[in-house]
Amino acid sequence: MRTERAWLAIALLTLAPALALAFQNLPQPQRALLAPLAAAWPGLDAPTRQRLQANATHWLSLDDAGRAELRRRAAEWKQLPPAEWARRRGPFAAWQALSLAEREQVRVAAARLAALSPAQQQAVRDAFEKLPPDRRQDWWLGPEIGAGFAQLRPLFAFVPEAERGSLLDLLRALTPQARADLALLARRLPANERESLRRELVAAPPQEREALIRQRLDR
Repeated sequence: MRTERAWLAIALLTLAPALALAFQNLPQPQRALLAPLAAAWPGLDAPTRQRLQANATHWLSLDDAGRAELRRRAAEWKQLPPAEWARRRGPFAAWQALSLAEREQVRVAAARLAALSPAQQQAVRDAFEKLPPDRRQDWWLGPEIGAGFAQLRPLFAFVPEAERGSLLDLLRALTPQARADLALLARRLPANERESLRRELVAAPPQEREALIRQRLDR
């Protein structure tokens, strides 16, 4: 039983987030399920605690059939080679990075695709596969910045992987016009000035970033 609870506590990391609480304040059923993580709980970051709590709630809400299905899927997952784990985690990570508004846009697009005939669906897939690899990769960034990311890509040259997430969050928070201005500015600046601009934008308060872009563009 203890081994199963430990496995479940880790498996539940893959489900949706909710409010995080101190471990001792969690409802008793959640504390029982997540007991293997009690000692580590204070050191977990807030998003991880949130996912664990929400997913414990999800597990506890399932009936026997639902829990059996989750165990079956987890067992299938464990049988996959590591390369396939990495490939499948990519879409999930991309989905987690989207805002709620972007997720709704993706759902609407998926519904529109599902309403097409099989031949039309295949034509859409074929058109996407014909795009250059970097353009296909851009669309994983979501509808807000994916379409225009080719123009923003110069800003990401030589950016350490650890800093890409914060820069993408910054881009998503800008208005479409500010992103268009930033793309124009990125194409004008030499590499060393693009790096300086990146650092200025990240350091600036969010409400001042659009004015900063406009000031640099007007120089």
